[in-house]
Amino acid sequence: MPILSDQYVKHNSRLIDLLKLVLAILVVGIHTTPMGFGCRPLFRVGVPLFFMISSYLFFLKQGTCATALERRKKLVRSVRRIMKLYLFWFVILLPVTLRIRFFSKQQDFDIWVDGVQRFFFDSTFLGSWYLMALVIGIATVWFLNEKRVHDIWILALGVLMYVLCCMTSVYRPLVANIPWLAQVLIPFETAIVCPHNSFAAGILFVATGKLLAQRSFHIPNAVLIVMTLVLIVLLYGEHFFVKSLCEVTSDDCYLMLPPLCLCLLVLVGQNTKLKLNFDTRPLRACSTIVYCSHISVAYCLNIVFNRFVEKESAIYYVLLFSATLSLALLLSYVLLRLEKRDSLHWLRFSH
Repeated sequence: MPILSDQYVKHNSRLIDLLKLVLAILVVGIHTTPMGFGCRPLFRVGVPLFFMISSYLFFLKQGTCATALERRKKLVRSVRRIMKLYLFWFVILLPVTLRIRFFSKQQDFDIWVDGVQRFFFDSTFLGSWYLMALVIGIATVWFLNEKRVHDIWILALGVLMYVLCCMTSVYRPLVANIPWLAQVLIPFETAIVCPHNSFAAGILFVATGKLLAQRSFHIPNAVLIVMTLVLIVLLYGEHFFVKSLCEVTSDDCYLMLPPLCLCLLVLVGQNTKLKLNFDTRPLRACSTIVYCSHISVAYCLNIVFNRFVEKESAIYYVLLFSATLSLALLLSYVLLRLEKRDSLHWLRFSH
């Protein structure tokens, strides 16, 4: 039986809903703390676990389909839901997006080409890359699965793409010192714009989520806890190793993140003793709203704080994190309240 299925069916995915809100808070931490902040490597588990959870739940539902046509319909339904979410936040955040993407640049044909490229392979509104990466990642893994491509090859594709993303992220300064390798990455970066913020970084986690939905296994909790602690140590070891060799300019992708995220999700999935006796669907909705809105909120707050607080001071980042999270949570509360009105029912597309 799939690793999370009992919990998902019997407990309405309540623990996963709570986990998603925690992950959303970690992602807020990523975008409101400086590069050298000690917790950032751990914050980085947020987005990969979002990929894995979304993929897991999608392929779990795929397993209930009797025919290829039903599986295709569920794929289309899932993609349509994500694209409605994308469109909602694209419109709501358009003023901020225009300020960042267009008003600060010369208006010519290239800006529109850049916009189309960003829509598919990067971000339009800040942080939107994850939504399109999820669509492309799930569709790619689904297609390969339908064509009976073996799981090993799907994982191999994910590993290859992720390693390349590590080379354009945390290992970028080191790769720059190896001319032939830097040349190899040029077409990859030219086509995808920012690989570590694209579907390329998500394929491995989507493939992992699929395996969790389709395979049955159990790892003793003691083993999982030890593995998790060891992988955290290795993650920080990787972080400090790279930092000792060069100045880290991007910390999106570490080699130790995939195994650590796998251990964390399995650990949560296997342990369903925590009973949440309340409706956690608002938490699920809140996590989505916080994720989609927080970077634009932080961008606006950053403009305000620069006038009153010394930039890059400790108090600056504490205020930025606290205010961003508070406003994103407040926005979530307001949207969830307003959508209950008949005339504002369309606000449900926010999550």
